[in-house]
Amino acid sequence: MNAIIVPGVTDLNKGDQALVWESWRLAKDTGLYDDVYILDAGDTDEERTLLCSQSETHGFKLLENILKHPRRGQHKVGEHIKESKFELLKQIKNAGLDFSNTWYLIKICKDLKKVKQKFDAKTYRTVEQFHKAKTIFVKGGGFIHAYGEKTAPYLMWYFLFYVRLAKALNKEVVFLPNSYGPFDGFTVKDQVKNVFNQLDLVYAREHVSAQSLGNLLGKKVPVEMDLGFFLEKGSQEEALKILSKYNFNPNDQIVGITIRPWRFPGMSNPEELYQKYLLSVVKLTRHILFNGYKVALCNQSLGPNSHEDDRNAIKDLLKAVDDPNVVWVNENLTCDVLKAVYSNFYFFVGTRFHSIIFSLTSLVPSIAIGYGGNKAKGIMGDFRLDDFVVQIQDVNPELLITMFDKAISEYDQIKDQLGKSMNLVMESRNRLISDIQALYK
Repeated sequence: MNAIIVPGVTDLNKGDQALVWESWRLAKDTGLYDDVYILDAGDTDEERTLLCSQSETHGFKLLENILKHPRRGQHKVGEHIKESKFELLKQIKNAGLDFSNTWYLIKICKDLKKVKQKFDAKTYRTVEQFHKAKTIFVKGGGFIHAYGEKTAPYLMWYFLFYVRLAKALNKEVVFLPNSYGPFDGFTVKDQVKNVFNQLDLVYAREHVSAQSLGNLLGKKVPVEMDLGFFLEKGSQEEALKILSKYNFNPNDQIVGITIRPWRFPGMSNPEELYQKYLLSVVKLTRHILFNGYKVALCNQSLGPNSHEDDRNAIKDLLKAVDDPNVVWVNENLTCDVLKAVYSNFYFFVGTRFHSIIFSLTSLVPSIAIGYGGNKAKGIMGDFRLDDFVVQIQDVNPELLITMFDKAISEYDQIKDQLGKSMNLVMESRNRLISDIQALYK
């Protein structure tokens, strides 16, 4: 009996990598499956190598992704805040063709002979594996949201394609803990309701999302922990070597920072909001330095596109802050080793959501700058850290500095609270395993 994890793995994004790897480990620990495949990613050979090579090196079995991104692996340098209209039009054309093809594929997917006649060999091989699989797992994360963009109808189709394919083949589908909402945009609510009402197990990873999805579906959605909480730290020896390479020593009180490009979907002034966000982190960084800490800027995500490459935002920050105590740890580490690095920090300021999870589970007090739906606000609330989260569009320098000073003043209490909260992690994981096993009793 086999299982498949969708959507595709993205080794360049260490949060997504952790979610896929932990989805795989969770499925294997149920004892139900002989093989668990993860979907690959990348629309060009070069992109696939970047997105999948670390997972392949770790021995995961990969299955070919059959739905390309409308961008087709073509990423324009310098468009990490706003994409040109020309690029958007090309993507809309690709999306239209993809929708037509995937709609037809779902219509005929039960007939493998017809799939072989009408589609290429790669598509046939993947659909054949879906036929053989017992369960399709949707990795943990936070991608079921839309902000009313004109592209929202296809965006939701794209995100839910593999779930539709699985249900068309009468497979069990387990939607692992995710964040949900908002659901703004033409057809978005209808698509979500139509698909989610067919699923066998659905979890939210925090209560804000559980309520958001529950209200849409008219039923209660259970909450379990984000799978990133289950990630075990990598080698401490390797982490210390990396910090030593960047001239940190064991006596340094290091504040880790993750910062990312963000296009502020649904907002009319993305460039202005990005500059406000960037300036806020710059002023906080100066405040941190003034108080005697060192700063480590970390790559939580390196692509594949410029919008997902934190190095673009880090470069923007470094143009404004030139100080020997601000160090860019410019590495492409696996998620477990990156978590080990974070565990050596004194404090953390994270925009990248899973950088916050990696730090919190290492008992490092943190401030979260939330983006992309309810995830940061919801999870910080669940950990009673509501005072230390702000949405990216609302951020300002004074607020960040006030939050940082408050967190430092309550440092020991926060650390104690985190230690108590970690007792809940294994309980959550064990419940997930039991629920999945119960599907087959």
